[in-house]
Amino acid sequence: MAGLLELSVSSFHRANPSCFRMYDAVLNVMNILWLSRNFKPVKLPIYIVSDNHFKMSFAPEELSRRSRLYSLFNKIKSAGGTLIIGGDFFDFWFDFRTVIPSYYSDVIGELRELQKAGIDIHYVVGNHDYWDFGAFTRLFGAKVYKEDLRFTVGKETVLLTHGDGILSRDTRYRVMKKIIRSPVSIFCFRLLHPAVGCWVARRVSKSSSNHNHHSPREKDLLELSAYAEKHWNTGTKTVLMGHYHQTGISSAGEYKFIHLGDWLTHFTVTVRDHLGWRQESA
Repeated sequence: MAGLLELSVSSFHRANPSCFRMYDAVLNVMNILWLSRNFKPVKLPIYIVSDNHFKMSFAPEELSRRSRLYSLFNKIKSAGGTLIIGGDFFDFWFDFRTVIPSYYSDVIGELRELQKAGIDIHYVVGNHDYWDFGAFTRLFGAKVYKEDLRFTVGKETVLLTHGDGILSRDTRYRVMKKIIRSPVSIFCFRLLHPAVGCWVARRVSKSSSNHNHHSPREKDLLELSAYAEKHWNTGTKTVLMGHYHQTGISSAGEYKFIHLGDWLTHFTVTVRDHLGWRQESA
């Protein structure tokens, strides 16, 4: 049956070549419109950091991590271009609207200086800093993405996802994610005094002691690669992923899968310029 169908389509194609040319033209136009709507161009060079997990602390090791970031920011100011944050930049963030944690005032000030220097800032929220309701845009001009970020570099289509909840074994986490991001949970948390809310966050956050997603199993890594391949098959050329604190650029022909590392042990900077993709340690 399949052979008869292929023969029938082939015969129709030979008999009606103009119809197929029109069909292909319509598909191309639809593809261009879809890309223009879902993938936005981004200025080069692009600098990407993810999973910085800046904490509500002024401990020496915390200040040292921030100093390395500020050195990178100075480099970005000189080079121009774009900064993309891949999520979990802050170990905890909840937008109380009228209060900013004093522990983060210097970080926010440095981001504001980037904005003043003409740097575009894109912020993909993660599982630790999802609860932004306009502060990042107001404070340092970031374009904030509650879901994945899609952009283009020339003809290259790129998808950046934070990556939490992708694994098949994350069923309980996906349920909890829906609960803690629900309007009811947000309303209830906002009733807390900010000092109490920050205290609760410090108690709940596991980033300072146990990152159970830092060392994914071999099966997990294969599943993450399959996620990238799924997007390759729909036309995305490069998939970038945070959350798992892994580093590295994997290539399959013209397609790439890039783990964005972290700023706890790797201090990873992923760069895209006119030479292509690369990773550095800040």
